[in-house]
Amino acid sequence: MTWTYDPTNLGTGTAAERLDAVRFLTGDTNTLDQQVQDEEIAFALEQNGNNIYGTAAWVAKGIAAKFARLVDVELDGQLSESYSQLQKHYGDLASELDYQAKSISGGLGFAAGGLSKATMNTVEDNTDRFGSRIRRDQFSFLDTEYTGEY
Repeated sequence: MTWTYDPTNLGTGTAAERLDAVRFLTGDTNTLDQQVQDEEIAFALEQNGNNIYGTAAWVAKGIAAKFARLVDVELDGQLSESYSQLQKHYGDLASELDYQAKSISGGLGFAAGGLSKATMNTVEDNTDRFGSRIRRDQFSFLDTEYTGEY
């Protein structure tokens, strides 16, 4: 497993830039306090269509889950470790990053394409094809009379 971060390599153009951007967004930039491995971020990027905000939210949820497994500890009032605060922090961060991911991508979570006008015209001009019974303005009878033909 590997852990890398280069603050001069932030972007969305390459896999390495996206990885560093996700680290930046989640705050996992301290080599002495590593939270997730490069391979985990690469997997999350693949699952989220290379959307860095969606991936960062995923990673933050994973980090929050890691801290949720741990209990707060206090030793004789001298030393304490509050994992619940870390879990809450990463949970809140994940929510904010989810919001940013939806704002940037339009909130659909997928991309939809369509047919070109040329393809539609070619299909409509094909005389060996049954035509659609649905037409634009099919219920507009302003100056035309219904002939029963499609």
